[in-house]
Amino acid sequence: METCLKDLGYGSAKRSGRGGGGCISQGEMFHTDKGKVFVKKNTQSGARTMFEGEMASLSAIEKTNAIKVPHPIAVVDNPEGPGALLIMEYLDMKHSVDQEELGKAIAQLHLDNRSKEGTDSYVSQFGFHVPTCCGYIPQSNGFTDDWSTFYSNKLEEQISQLKDNELQQLWPRLKDKLPTFFAGLEIKPSLLHGDMWSGNVAQCADKPVVFDAASFYGHDEYDLGIAGMFGGFSRDFYDAYHRLIPKAAGFEQRHSLYELFHNLNHWNHFGAGYRSSSIRIIKSLL
Repeated sequence: METCLKDLGYGSAKRSGRGGGGCISQGEMFHTDKGKVFVKKNTQSGARTMFEGEMASLSAIEKTNAIKVPHPIAVVDNPEGPGALLIMEYLDMKHSVDQEELGKAIAQLHLDNRSKEGTDSYVSQFGFHVPTCCGYIPQSNGFTDDWSTFYSNKLEEQISQLKDNELQQLWPRLKDKLPTFFAGLEIKPSLLHGDMWSGNVAQCADKPVVFDAASFYGHDEYDLGIAGMFGGFSRDFYDAYHRLIPKAAGFEQRHSLYELFHNLNHWNHFGAGYRSSSIRIIKSLL
């Protein structure tokens, strides 16, 4: 691992023994002559796609200056075996987050692309220029003009991997109804974090920070789906967010619709413990 860092231009690199990780990847902080870096490792066959998507996500969020992210440095093949590494800036983070500042920063992230409308840098379609992974399952992110079509495709990517008879019978009915949830709305593409549960936010000094992103350009309400699913965000967060982006009519139903993706995604990742919640949400929306 130290040799890999030296190949990237670091004069020295030393293991710290301080690690971290979650259900998908593991990581460790290294001391280098250019400061501390954090190295995430995943040994699965799709690790490079996953990390390249995460690097592109962090880079896109960083460019908005809306919220702090660990600066991504490189994606390389794992020198110790299969898989890949994502090398990024090490941040000294704590999990006691200023909720009001976080809500304001996420709203500013969502407003960034929309503020560029009419300029060459405005992204006018829904999607992203590379696949990103919410967990380890790739999201194709092909650019689409219509949000309802994009989100239908996104749900179908998950449902096609679940060989459940009841789900397969219910999905065509929800798919036909999907456009009605967006009737009367003018949805403009927002840069999203894509996996914004409370485990992917923290505090760095006096500013909130987000990481483990799975970005794409989509409906701003989408990011609040997983935030509501697992909790950890206070009223101060939501009040600050909605001061900048007020709730639109039909918000509560769409909130359930966006929670559905994450229930399906967790069903695919972690098994049938998420089946009942997925089926329940679909039935409630029909």
